[in-house]
Amino acid sequence: MFFGGNFQLWKLHTAADYLSFFLFLLAGIAVFVVAAKCMNRRRNHETAVNKVMKRLGKLGKKPSRVYKNVTLKTEDGGQSLDGIVLDRGGIRLVRAYGWGTKIYGKPDGEMWRREDPKRKEEFKNPLFELNAAAELIKNALKDQGMEKITVTPLVVFADNYQIPELYLGYGSCSTTYQELKDWYKKQGLPKEAAYDVEKASAAVEGLLTAGTGNA
Repeated sequence: MFFGGNFQLWKLHTAADYLSFFLFLLAGIAVFVVAAKCMNRRRNHETAVNKVMKRLGKLGKKPSRVYKNVTLKTEDGGQSLDGIVLDRGGIRLVRAYGWGTKIYGKPDGEMWRREDPKRKEEFKNPLFELNAAAELIKNALKDQGMEKITVTPLVVFADNYQIPELYLGYGSCSTTYQELKDWYKKQGLPKEAAYDVEKASAAVEGLLTAGTGNA
C-alpha cells in the first residue's frame, strides 16, 4: 500500500491514483530542489572557514587556541589567512575552500585547479602564502625563545556535496573537511602540550592587525 487508502504505486487505475502519484513526484522534486539550493548556498568561502575553524577547535582540544580570519602584519601591509590554530602539537596556518569535488596540483606547482560538475577554476597554490606566513610566525617565536615550535600549513577542502578527491601529491599539507578527524589522528598529538601555548599565543597575537583573529 502507498499513501494509505487503496492507492498502490504499481496499480494506477483511476484519475485520483494518477493525481496522487504525480503530486507525490512533484513534492519529492520540490524537496530535492530546495535541499540542493540550500547546499549550494553553503558552498562558499565564509561558510567553509566557519565550519573548518570550528571543527579544528574541537579536534585540537584544550589548551588549543583558534584565530579566525586573521591578518598578519607585514612590511607591505598585511597577509590574510583564514585561520591559525595552536594545538598540543604545534601551530597550523589554515586556508579553506568551500567548493571543489576534484582538486589537482603539485606541492611545488604555481597553480592548483578545482572542479565540480559545473565549473572549473585555477587558483594560486596556497602553500606559498601559508609558508611565507609560517616564516613570519617562526621569527616571532624565535624572538621569544620558542624556535622549536613547529609551524605548518593546512589546506582544507570543504565541499558539502561530497568528499573532495585530492590529486595533489605527497607533501601538499591538504585534507578534506570530512576527513579532518582522521587527519588529526595521524598527526599523533602528544597528550600534553609540547610548548607553552599561552606564551606562543601572545607572540602570535602580537603579529595580528587590530580587529582580526576573533575565534
